[in-house]
Amino acid sequence: MHAMPMFSFNKSSYESRLLELLQDKFFKTAKRNKIIAKWAAGRLGYTQSQLSRYVRGIIFSYLVVPNDRKMINKILEDFRIANISMTEEIIVQKINVVEDRIKSKAGAKKNDHG
Repeated sequence: MHAMPMFSFNKSSYESRLLELLQDKFFKTAKRNKIIAKWAAGRLGYTQSQLSRYVRGIIFSYLVVPNDRKMINKILEDFRIANISMTEEIIVQKINVVEDRIKSKAGAKKNDHG
């Protein structure tokens, strides 16, 4: 009688788990960026239709070039153009707060189901 291995590292289960982790990261990042874009658009005084376009633009640009620095610079530039005071530190702090909130909600859901 042979003992069953404790962990299975066959290619399909490894790839499935990796895909699951990547999808989770993708959706959390998209959610974070949507919240940040809505926050920025609200501070910029955008109308509902402007807000929707702005959010789509931020999300799409991040999909094309997934880079926090690019997103932060875009938001800073939008505030500069609107002549509204904003700092990189405030934007980064907002990103961190939103990420923490998303992580804590995900942890709570895991504890509810696990």
